[in-house]
Amino acid sequence: MEVNMNVLITGGTGYIGSVLVDESINAGHNTYVLTRSKAKSKGLEMQGAKVIVGDMLQDGQWQQTINEMDAVIHLAAPPTWGKKVTKKVALTYADGHLQLTKRLFDAINPKQLKHLVFVGGTSYFGDSGNKEAKSELFQSDPKGWGPYIAPSIKYAKEKIAEGYPASIVFPAQIYGPSSWMEQLYLQPLFMNKPLTTLKGYAPYFSPIHIEDCARALLHVIEHGKIGEDYIISDLQQLPSSVFRGEIIKLMGVKEPKFRVVPRWLCQLILGPVLTEYATAHTNFSSKKLQETGFKFRYPTYQEGLSQVVKVWLQKQKQL
Repeated sequence: MEVNMNVLITGGTGYIGSVLVDESINAGHNTYVLTRSKAKSKGLEMQGAKVIVGDMLQDGQWQQTINEMDAVIHLAAPPTWGKKVTKKVALTYADGHLQLTKRLFDAINPKQLKHLVFVGGTSYFGDSGNKEAKSELFQSDPKGWGPYIAPSIKYAKEKIAEGYPASIVFPAQIYGPSSWMEQLYLQPLFMNKPLTTLKGYAPYFSPIHIEDCARALLHVIEHGKIGEDYIISDLQQLPSSVFRGEIIKLMGVKEPKFRVVPRWLCQLILGPVLTEYATAHTNFSSKKLQETGFKFRYPTYQEGLSQVVKVWLQKQKQL
């Protein structure tokens, strides 16, 4: 990978963004992070990033800096994790997401910026079914978060058609030693508490290790084509129950406890959006990304989960 590119990351303090910042710096890029949080600036600077404190919904230095970059990776989105997502919450999210998208493109001079990598998600494509893995050409009714990121993706595609130098990427199920995987699997198994599973559902799953997701975003800057879409998932799609079984094995739990929850109760607790997200098949192929020369650090869930569980358990010993 080419070094010394100037890369700006929006949403650089979030779940994906924090790993992306590390990967970008380690790859030798001059890494800039746009954040609203002055409190997080010092930590980012200690990592080796250059920090721009600002809010994309307000005018500021970021609008000038964005056109001094070689590339921008746009991850910024309204916060959602950790709360019940009703349709009202999701519609508010969609509105906020679209506002950020419009502000982003308004700030970009398409004659100056070389490449924007705009990050969506495979929920945009809809339920893939559990037969053959689907490509970027597949389109069904968006599921889960899909309907609520669709307006932003539609807008981005319109701007690309106008000549903006962007690619859109669609990460599948991003996993790592924190966030949903810690909450749903690692912590309960560690504490000998029951795992929650949905009654009557065994959706197909397209995993991608968070480090490989970050590396793929950086890869697309250089090797992706302007105007193209890229799915980011590893080499092995599988039933979510198999993924869960591997975690149980690696955690050394012989007889885990399960709490089987019906769909109606899941909707009551998490809301309809996350329930739909959890029950839809996400069986997608990253063949197009691989054809650009991308190589995985963790080609399948087996290599990836082994690393994740090891890192997580080491962290528990330090607490």
